[in-house]
Amino acid sequence: VMERASGLVIASTAKKGSKPSTGEVVKVGPGRMASNGEIMTVDISVGDMVKFRDFAGNEVKIDGEEYAVVRMTDILAKF
Repeated sequence: VMERASGLVIASTAKKGSKPSTGEVVKVGPGRMASNGEIMTVDISVGDMVKFRDFAGNEVKIDGEEYAVVRMTDILAKF
């Protein structure tokens, strides 16, 4: 898969024409850079199920699979 700084890659489970707002995390970036230059770590791991803001992220297709690349600030909950 792809690696993104301060982003999460989530497997898309939506029907065609609609954007998902939940998904399983398949890749996690190192975290977000704070204004002081320090990396803020992410409390999300590969395999977690997450709820993110409606219409958040960008949909990409990798090797025929659809994914959503979502910023950690758009994650609302993990379950």
